[in-house]
Amino acid sequence: MSPGLAFGAIIVLIGAQVTRVVAPRHASYPWAFVFAAAGFVAAELFAFATNIGGPPLGALHPFADAVGIAAVEVVGSQLTSPGRSPRVR
Repeated sequence: MSPGLAFGAIIVLIGAQVTRVVAPRHASYPWAFVFAAAGFVAAELFAFATNIGGPPLGALHPFADAVGIAAVEVVGSQLTSPGRSPRVR
């Protein structure tokens, strides 16, 4: 296994766990994992295409990955949050 792939998997797992700790009611863990993986891939593609995203650590850009994961997690958790019914008085 490539060291970059292992490091990327660790970043995705940490991103999913942080989401579950910070906002436990917004998305289930499988959704948090999917959003973390999507954010990681999007951030790496963005950093590779634009050469923006901080200095690379091996083949990865940890700063861009953290920002990408956070952005996708926020949007995803809002889209998958349980519907809140209005209070009836």
